[in-house]
Amino acid sequence: MLLPPASKKNLNITYRNLTTTISRLFRNRNFIFILAIVLALTVGQVAVWTEPLLLPALAVAMTLATTSITNRDFVSIKSAPRPILISLLLNYVIMGGIMLLMTRWLINDSEIWAGFVTIAAIPPATSVVPFSYMLGGNIVFSLIGETGLYLAALGLTPGIMMLFLGTNLLNPVKLMLTLVQVIIIPLAVSRLLLFTGLTQRIAKWRDTAVNWCYFITIFTIIGLNRQVFFTQPDVLLKVAIIAITVTFGLGHAISFITRKLHIDRQTSISLMVMGTRKNTALASVIAIAFLGDRAAFPSAILAMLSTLYIIWLGFYLKKRNQ
Repeated sequence: MLLPPASKKNLNITYRNLTTTISRLFRNRNFIFILAIVLALTVGQVAVWTEPLLLPALAVAMTLATTSITNRDFVSIKSAPRPILISLLLNYVIMGGIMLLMTRWLINDSEIWAGFVTIAAIPPATSVVPFSYMLGGNIVFSLIGETGLYLAALGLTPGIMMLFLGTNLLNPVKLMLTLVQVIIIPLAVSRLLLFTGLTQRIAKWRDTAVNWCYFITIFTIIGLNRQVFFTQPDVLLKVAIIAITVTFGLGHAISFITRKLHIDRQTSISLMVMGTRKNTALASVIAIAFLGDRAAFPSAILAMLSTLYIIWLGFYLKKRNQ
């Protein structure tokens, strides 16, 4: 039976509206991140297949995010000591310090303690720059601070792990390779994209691509540690309390202090991101390789809470701006 022309028109309009809605949904950062968490907790066992994509996905996200930094922006490199020192204070001293103090206070488990020591010793997440970009932060500040901390981590990370765990569990060469893969090479490629003018062609889908790169990383990190969410409820609550404190709690404190100090909005956003994110992917890999699966428990929970914090931060910044 043929539909009348009016019905066909209405059906076409409905189809177009549905298609547009779905398209917008799959470009929405919050939807993509929540979808990654839900899938990781339900079918996370397939994360073993996405694990090889972890570092490439981070590298692509870093490349696309840093295309917004022009060569002129690098003139500000002369002020490098300031963002590096501030980033060191926020990410290592404050975030790492709070994390270890709370773990000593709340948890009496040597493997969980070792897992938190690994997180505290690891440099900030490579997503600091992309997330600063997505949230409207000071990308140059974030880039200089993160690059400086990754270089400093060559000494800090093994030093902190030796101090608290009594043994050298990290190969500095591996950390340098990570630095090359997720910061140096992406930055060089982004300069090439700017030089060739390709940034204008990718501008329309750049944000969406960055979001889906982080879908892969979030799904993989949580999915690889999926079983701990269901098999270790005895420490789940305590680990979650620590993770919430160093993300939501610390982020809110940084926001409050930066407003009192009249720090500009872009730099304030970068400080909130820098002071609440650790490279949980790297921490998880190190924990599993050297300390056992249970030691990766804190990394998995912090990865999930950090993701939820970024989603919340997007709403919070929008409301504060209004």
